[in-house]
Amino acid sequence: MAAEGGAQAGELNMLDMVEEFSKRGNQIFVSMRKGKEYPPVCCDVRCQYEETIADLKKKVEEHTGIPVDKQLLFWHFKELTSEYDGKTLLDLNLHTGFSLTGYDLTEEPHYWPPVTKTPEGLKMVTKSTYPNELPKRVIHEGYVK
Repeated sequence: MAAEGGAQAGELNMLDMVEEFSKRGNQIFVSMRKGKEYPPVCCDVRCQYEETIADLKKKVEEHTGIPVDKQLLFWHFKELTSEYDGKTLLDLNLHTGFSLTGYDLTEEPHYWPPVTKTPEGLKMVTKSTYPNELPKRVIHEGYVK
């Protein structure tokens, strides 16, 4: 019998559980849309805080088969352009349970919500991203160059 206040055989205390989960990595959910297909392909990817967005994209490729160069990922309604590839999950404050929206560019995309082109890359057009006035040029489908 375990000592009073101690863990029973096979039980983990809270610190052991935190350590175990940190070894497994953060569970990031990724939803990838392809053309007008529904529902989107969803996967969960395990990444450590020190791993980069480029590492995350490689793991998405392993789970979905979508090549890294054909992935269009959004975090907080903004495109994760190649400029983000060197940033870590910790840099972007990406934690367990957070999700990314993405598009499989192996087929012409259909954007929902629509996007607009900005100097920093694509940005999703919603009332929260543009609370005062929606942009004049909104893109619903097609490749954006």
